[in-house]
Parts: sequence; C-alpha cells; structure tokens
Amino acid sequence: MSNPEELHDDLEEEGVHDSNHYGISTGIAGLLFGLAVIAFMFALADGFA
Repeated sequence: MSNPEELHDDLEEEGVHDSNHYGISTGIAGLLFGLAVIAFMFALADGFA
C-alpha cells in the first residue's frame, strides 16, 4: 500500500492548472461583463430614470 503523503503529492502534481490557458482577453471580458451586470442592477433598482 502506498504512503498517503506520496498519494497526496501525486494528486497535487496532476491538479496544477495553467492560469494562462485562456489568455488575458477572457479575464478582461469577464470583468467588463461583471461591471455591466452591476450597472444594469443599479439601473434596474433606480427604475431606469
């Protein structure tokens, strides 16, 4: 039977994700979408006045 510490290390190595896989454009698009949703919610609460 394998050592639990070794098993944990194997899981950590396989679980590493590349943060630059999608590039920066999707992050910028997400921020813009979030700001647009916030602005829409403020406008909705204000009655689009």
